[in-house]
Amino acid sequence: MTDAQGIWTFRHDPAGGGALADIGSHALATAEFLCGPIEQVMGDCVTVIPERPNSQGGTRSVAVDDIGRAFLRFSNGATGSIEGNWIATGRKMQHDFEIFGSKGALAFSQERFNELHYFSNSDQKGRQGFRRIEAGPDHPPYGLFCVASGHQIGFNDLKAIEVAGFAKAIAGLHSEPFNFRAGLRIQTLVETIQASSRQKTWLFVPTG
Repeated sequence: MTDAQGIWTFRHDPAGGGALADIGSHALATAEFLCGPIEQVMGDCVTVIPERPNSQGGTRSVAVDDIGRAFLRFSNGATGSIEGNWIATGRKMQHDFEIFGSKGALAFSQERFNELHYFSNSDQKGRQGFRRIEAGPDHPPYGLFCVASGHQIGFNDLKAIEVAGFAKAIAGLHSEPFNFRAGLRIQTLVETIQASSRQKTWLFVPTG
């Protein structure tokens, strides 16, 4: 996406929503999963490459954002920010999060998704720092894929875990939190951020 000569695709169609809807939606879902409901947003959606070549030898205008970001206010009083960026040069799969609290912090990157970094304020002074927690058999259901610590899991293993959870939900063994209602919630957040960017103001997120 960083190449201005990259061809116009379905992702550049307004129906697709742009970078915010495409990859920022995952960041929004992660933010609410970890920190609770988002109450207000201040959006900033930017189209950096306004025109791209099409497959017929001409060009086509780009009406969606290459970068979609927002400041967030959560209903529990926490604040934060998210960004969906198609043109972050050098990044492959940087679905990251960082959470900072009074007792410690967490940091994660999808580019190293077998690792979670944890900081605790209760650690001895002079020895404080982020510690690396590596996914393994002690973190169910990773033990189905990792025969021992340090062997790691892959993207396809994650998909198998997701499909298994979905199948169990269909069978009535447990509820499925990531359902159509949850999808509608994320779409509502995306559209509210887009509206906030156009209006250049904070907006409350509709509920219900």
